[in-house]
Amino acid sequence: MILRRFIGYFVATMVLLPSSPIAPCQTTPDKSTGVNPADPAGILHQLAPGDAPPPSFTLKPADRTRAIPLLVAAKREQTGWQRQLAVYLLATLGYEYERNRDELLRVWRRDGDDGTMELLIDLYSQGHKEFLAPLLAGYNGWNAAASEGLGSFYSEQLERNPRGFLAALSTFTPRRQLYLCTAAGGTDGGGMGAKTERKVLANLKGIGGDVADRCARGVRAGNKDAEDAGRHLPQQQPKQE
Repeated sequence: MILRRFIGYFVATMVLLPSSPIAPCQTTPDKSTGVNPADPAGILHQLAPGDAPPPSFTLKPADRTRAIPLLVAAKREQTGWQRQLAVYLLATLGYEYERNRDELLRVWRRDGDDGTMELLIDLYSQGHKEFLAPLLAGYNGWNAAASEGLGSFYSEQLERNPRGFLAALSTFTPRRQLYLCTAAGGTDGGGMGAKTERKVLANLKGIGGDVADRCARGVRAGNKDAEDAGRHLPQQQPKQE
């Protein structure tokens, strides 16, 4: 998932350069991008190459004006992940933001898959902080890819945005708070590591209070469990020369 999104970001950055603008009346494939931007499916390939949308992007006003009707058509015509891509791109461009945001949230609450999770995290990173609570509510530990992604996201928030994270965390029950902070300590299953754990625990100690103290307990437990599990993995034998 991370590699696919990195490639998508790199290609999308190249696509969005002025040398390859969106052509509203183009009927043959754009040689610089290999897509037909006049086609709704083509705009998805152009803005989300490899089905991996960039974490954020901007379009010039004229390009945005041409892209939005194509994305609206893609949203109407496509299903599944392709529709989600169209909805995400429209939300990123600020078109009918609340409606598109709410559709992604409905999909997340229904399916809880790692693809939708990544879209919500990207929108959160763009400044839409209302996604934090749904991302906390969506953790269940069943979907391995989503659980690892959310654990890493929680860990990052405790390191970089501890007060915002605790404010959202405080809306959950104490048991849920401990559960989520344990997930943060485990991150993607490998643990935070000593350096990150020290920083996170220092952040929590500086904030203080029941929620921060409870979260610190969870972080310690999650990191320890992940490290213990790693020590019990079979060691790869060196190759014989």
